[in-house]
Amino acid sequence: MKIIDTIKKLELEKRNNQIMNAIISKMKRDCPGCVDLIGISGSFYTGDIHEKSDLDLLIIINDDKANIISSCFILDGVGFDIYCSKWDRLEHMAEFKDPYSGKLIDLKIVYTLDKKVEERYYLLQSKLMEKLNSPLSKLDIEKAKDYLRKAECEYINVMTNDDMALCRYSSALFLNHLEFSLYMLNKKFVKHGIKRIPQEIENMHILPEKFLKLHNNIVCAESVSNIKTSCTEILKIMKKCFKDFEDNGKERKEITADDLVGTYEEIYSNWYSKMFHSIEINSPYLSFQTLSSCQNFYNMMSENFSIDNINIIDKFSHSDLNAATDYFSKGMEEYLKLYKKHNVNVKNYQTIENFEKDYLA
Repeated sequence: MKIIDTIKKLELEKRNNQIMNAIISKMKRDCPGCVDLIGISGSFYTGDIHEKSDLDLLIIINDDKANIISSCFILDGVGFDIYCSKWDRLEHMAEFKDPYSGKLIDLKIVYTLDKKVEERYYLLQSKLMEKLNSPLSKLDIEKAKDYLRKAECEYINVMTNDDMALCRYSSALFLNHLEFSLYMLNKKFVKHGIKRIPQEIENMHILPEKFLKLHNNIVCAESVSNIKTSCTEILKIMKKCFKDFEDNGKERKEITADDLVGTYEEIYSNWYSKMFHSIEINSPYLSFQTLSSCQNFYNMMSENFSIDNINIIDKFSHSDLNAATDYFSKGMEEYLKLYKKHNVNVKNYQTIENFEKDYLA
């Protein structure tokens, strides 16, 4: 749509005023006292309008009777959706749980029932502003990560559909969740509606390299294969972005003898025998899952403590279980070096009497 001139803008504003006056008249006649607040949001608040811009209103009601003023209609080729909301919607916005919280900030109030209503609105606005202006916290990152998880779920639908319509639809939902994730990570709300989301993302401080290029590739993809490839690449860079954040923000403590005590024995107890048993019964599955479980242990230790991660699963081969067991054993040897470095002794008893003597001491 082309930008409108001053005369057309005045015509649209006159139309909007007539719509609002009609709403207020109907409210006073049919449900007096049931509407708390009416405000103008969207393009007519931000000024980003075109000749087909509709009137976006926030109408907060205190009684379901007020739903009578709701209406969805077309006027001179422009669609309008006049609907009512309750305070819980604004309370949700104040918690900044999604990027569509702008009506608590970008709103021109044109009607309030009384002063208390106005104060209640501005109190929720202050709560949201405080959240947006505060430093990025672990909770903020977790909120953003929730949308990344939703994108990962939708990614499954993208990758398991070969029908172009279904794949394209899933990719749109997938992309929307990633957009939300970035808004939350940057502590921004959608200011100019869906049409400006790419431009708003472009100006964000936290933005993975090539995100917008891959974003556009998904929108413009002409084959299922192209959709899947671009979705895979954009998900990779988003996951890396979050991992970098978590790695930078996480303080790994220096490992001590107390942190180590019993951990080598735990590895031995949980996984050592299983690896050798996998050879005996020729079970690639047992070997693979045992390595995976032990790898998870090493990963958690390196995430929490300032130690190098031990990798035992990267060279796994189903056709050589002896080699897999060797990798596992070398990992244990590497871990045992931590015991020696911190003067921790392995509790390894040759007889039950030795165990009893030590255990009951």
